[in-house]
Amino acid sequence: MDKLESKFTWRVENFSQLEVKMLYSLTFLVNEKKWKVILFPKGIKTNDDHLSMYLDVVDSSHLPNGWSIPSTFSITLINQIDTNKTIKKELAHTFNAQESNWGFESFISLSELHDKSGGYLLEDACLIEVEVHVPVDVSPTANHKALDSSISILDNVGSVHNQAQSFLQSLSKKPLTSVASASNRRIPLLKRYYAKEILDILISSSLDDIADPSNESAIMESLSTLIDLPDLCGRGVGEAIMNLKYTFPKVVQEWRDSYQVKGGSEHPWSTFEKTKSVLEHLVKVEEGIRTKLEELDKNEKELEAQVEAVESKSRKLKEEREELSNQTNIIFYLVKELDREVEAKVVEVDRDNHTVEEILKAKWATTRQLFA
Repeated sequence: MDKLESKFTWRVENFSQLEVKMLYSLTFLVNEKKWKVILFPKGIKTNDDHLSMYLDVVDSSHLPNGWSIPSTFSITLINQIDTNKTIKKELAHTFNAQESNWGFESFISLSELHDKSGGYLLEDACLIEVEVHVPVDVSPTANHKALDSSISILDNVGSVHNQAQSFLQSLSKKPLTSVASASNRRIPLLKRYYAKEILDILISSSLDDIADPSNESAIMESLSTLIDLPDLCGRGVGEAIMNLKYTFPKVVQEWRDSYQVKGGSEHPWSTFEKTKSVLEHLVKVEEGIRTKLEELDKNEKELEAQVEAVESKSRKLKEEREELSNQTNIIFYLVKELDREVEAKVVEVDRDNHTVEEILKAKWATTRQLFA
C-alpha cells in the first residue's frame, strides 16, 4: 500500500532550564492530518528518571466519529557529537479517538541525557527528529498494540492554544441558541412534530440567552409558528403563547435595562463577545508567532548549513596551514645547515688565502736579498 511520509525536526533550546511538565512542538502535516510531538523533559511520571516522548494527533476531538489512522513512526534523539550513538525508536500504531497519542515513556535516562560529554545536549539544546508514515487510503481498522515500551497518554494533555482554538471552533459551529436551531432547521420540515419541542426549549432557556439581540428574531418566529398550531398545544396554552409574543419585546428590554442600571455594567453577552474577540485575536497572534518561529527555524537551519560550510573551510585552511608550517620548518633547518657549511667554507678559504700570502711574502723577501 502506498504511504505518505513526513520528516519533522525539532530543536529544543535551553533544555536544562525547562520547568514545564510537558512541551509541545510545532504542528506538521501528514496525509492532511495535523501532528505534533509531546515532550516530557522530566518524564511523564512523578520523580521519573527518564525522558518521555509521544506523537499526537492534533484536534483529535474534532475528527469524524470512528476515525482511525494506521501508521508507523519513529522518534529519534540525535547525538550531536557522535552520530553512531543517535537513539532511534520505531512503533506501529493505529491512532483513534481512544488512543490519539502514542510513544515512549522511557526514551532515555535523564542522567545519560544531561551528561555533558554524552552529545545529546549540545549548548543546552537537543535535536529530535520524527518520521511518520501513513497509508494514502486511510480507513478505520482495529487498533494495533505496540511494544511494551510504549504507552498512551491521557487526552487531557493539550496546549492552551489548542484548547482556545478548539473552543472557538465549537462556537463557530454551534448555532446561537437551541431556539434558533429548532426554528430555522426543523420547523419547515415537520412543524407539528417539533412545535412542542420549541415550546420546551423556550421554557428551559435562560433569560440571559433569550435576551441576546441576535436571538430575538428567531424566538419571535418560533412563537409565531406555535401560534399557528393552536390545536397542538390546547386553547389555554395557545393564548399564553400569543400573550408571550406580544409582551416578549417589553420583557426583554426591561431585562436589558436592569443590567445597565446595575453599576452601568454591560450585558453578559456583550462582555462575552468582546472577550471572545480578544481570544480570537490572541489565537491569531499565536498563529502568527508560530509561523514566524517556523520561518526562523528554517533560517536557523540555513545558517547552520552556512556555518558548517565555513567551519569545513576553516578546518581545511588549518590543515593547509599546518602542512605549510611543517614544510617551512624543514626548509628552515636545511637553510641553517647550509649556512653553517658556508661559514665553515669561508673560514677555510680565508686560512688558505693567508697561507698563500705568507708563502708569497717569503719568496719575495728571498728575491730581494739576491739583489742586495
